[in-house]
This record gives sequence, C-alpha cells and structure tokens, in this order.
Amino acid sequence: MLKRFIGAGDAQKLLSAQNLELFLESVPDAMLIVDSGGQIAMTNGRVEELFGYSKSELVGSQVEMLMPAAHRKRHVGFRERYVEAPRARNMASNYELQGVRRSGEQFPVEISLSPVPVGSDILILSAIRDVTERLERERRARANEVELEKLVNVNRFLFSLSHELRTPLNAISGFAATLLMGLSGPLNDEQQDHLKTIEQSAEHLLALINQLLSLMQPEFNSENMIIEKIDGRDAASAVCKMMEREASAKGLSFKLDGPEKPIKLKSSHRMLTQILINLVGNAVKYTDRGDVTVRIRRCGRGDGAAVQFEVTDTGIGIPDEARERLFEMFYRANRDQEKEGTGIGLFISQQLAVRLGGRIEFSSAQGQGSKFTLSLPQKGV
Repeated sequence: MLKRFIGAGDAQKLLSAQNLELFLESVPDAMLIVDSGGQIAMTNGRVEELFGYSKSELVGSQVEMLMPAAHRKRHVGFRERYVEAPRARNMASNYELQGVRRSGEQFPVEISLSPVPVGSDILILSAIRDVTERLERERRARANEVELEKLVNVNRFLFSLSHELRTPLNAISGFAATLLMGLSGPLNDEQQDHLKTIEQSAEHLLALINQLLSLMQPEFNSENMIIEKIDGRDAASAVCKMMEREASAKGLSFKLDGPEKPIKLKSSHRMLTQILINLVGNAVKYTDRGDVTVRIRRCGRGDGAAVQFEVTDTGIGIPDEARERLFEMFYRANRDQEKEGTGIGLFISQQLAVRLGGRIEFSSAQGQGSKFTLSLPQKGV
C-alpha cells in the first residue's frame, strides 16, 4: 500500500518504507498508518492481535471498520479536519473511544496521532492501546474512595454516638447491678433473672459500640484479641435468653437445638457473642410468624474440625438481587421498610467472623425464610 507514495525505482524511499515496517513491528502498541483518505496503509502484528483481523484484511480497508458503526460517519469529519491541520496529539481526549473487534465486541481504547508527511500527501500514524484493564483499575479505585468516604463518615458518627449512648448505658448497667446487690430491697428469682438480662444486654450493647469504634480504626487488624477456651453452647444459650422475650412477644417458636454436652472451642467470647446477637436478632426481627431455631454442632476432624452455629427462621427471606451485597457496609436488602436498621450488623458480623478464622454463609428463599451459618475453627481444644 505504501508503494503508491514511493516513486518507481526510488530505492532510498523503498528502504525507508521497509525500515518503517520493521519499526512498527518493534513497537509494543498496536500501530496503524492511514492515508489522508482513511485507507489503512500499514499495520503491525499487535493490531491483528487486538482486533482479530489479518493484515491482508486490514491493508486497503477504511480505518472506520475498526470503530462502532454509530461513530463511523462522525469520524470521517474528524479525520478530514485533522488532515487540514495535522499535529501530534491524543485523539478525542474529552470522551471515551471504542474499538470493535472482528467478533463485534467493543472495548475502550486510547489513540495517539502523529502526522507523517510524504511528498505532497500526508500519512497518519496511530498508536492504539486497549485500556480495559486500566479503566477497571480506575473504577475500583473510585469505588474504594467512595467506601473510604463512607468509613470516614461512619467513624465521625460512631464517635458522636458513643458519647451519647455510653453514659445512659453505664447508668442502666449500674442501677441493675445495684438492684441485684439487694441494696433497694429483696428480689425474687424472676426479678433477679430479669435484672441479669438487663445488665447483660447493656454490657453487650456497650461492647458493640466499642467494637464498632475499633472496626473504624486503622489499628483494628493489629488489635489483640482475647482468645480463650469457651463453651459454644453456653454462648448460644446466653444469646437465646436475651432474645426469647422479643420472640415470645411476637408469638414465635424459639428454641436452641444441640447436644447437651459442652462444645468447646478456642475463640473470642465477646466477638462470638456479638455475631450471634446480630444473627439471632435479625432472625427474630424479620420473622413475624413461625419459628426461629438456633443450632450448634461440630463438623470435620483434625485440622478441619469446626463448630457451626446455624440460625434458621421462617421469615420473609432475602431477595435474589440483594444476596451479593448482603455483607456490604450500610447495605440493606429492603426486606421490610417498616423494620429499622443501620445496614452494618451483617457487615460487622462477617468482619468479626473472618478475624476469628471463620466465615458466615447463608441460604434463603424469599417468602419462606433464611438460614445463616457461622463456622469457626475448633483450634485443637
């Protein structure tokens, strides 16, 4: 194709053309040389790899074949104006360019243009880069910035919230302890049980506030956890006791199912309790009729030995479109607009589970209920 720009018998120009072809093949980008009329005069191997056409199919064809059909007519005008005032520059930096492969697949590209005078005519040297991966990295970076901004905002909110809630919660806990000591008179067994539940709930709410604050801190990953030998059944039983009154008020069947013997594991009692409070609390909240069951069992052997806590309900279930984002911070599945929530409970629970070496998984059928399973390693107890 370049021969029509080279005079007959002009060995020096022919040699220059051959050198140009060698140069194009040495360049890592996809390179095209297009004449002033838009015909492709020369390509390199990267163009064939990028677009899926052979060199014989490309050379002599209009360059617009490599663009989406909707852009081809407009590009002719752009090309004509470029020939009138040629200069080295990036092509259309104010909007995203698209290339089209032989298969019809479109993909984002970045194109640099350089004019190459040949006698009275002009050739246009185009360097084409597939920027799919770069744009995806930029998209992820923007998403990370949004998430970081959310974390900053929640950090401010939680610090403010902690000051507002800690004082009354400490008062509740203190008055409950005073009453339990009998300083205001004798208590019967039922009153003592109720006060112990109040005291325990206040303590766990304070612990949750502190955990929320610690989750927002850069030092969270290096925080020293208190790992101790605990009875998983006792932890689950204590949480069920906290929730049974709310479940009873809704007329739900509420039970703990598991072996009578202790199920030992090495873990953080506080973190485990907070996870179970979130999971069982959600089950009770989103179940208006039927039952909520908490099951605990061992599974696996040796290094793979684990303890599983299953929380099953007959509630409204989770919509299919919400499942991939269920553990994202601030995301709510909009399962029931009348139910209050912050969208951080499951996010925190999953973060804590991962810190403990485990994970939360779930299954759900909309309108039939859900099952959340927390699996934690038994760690050789």
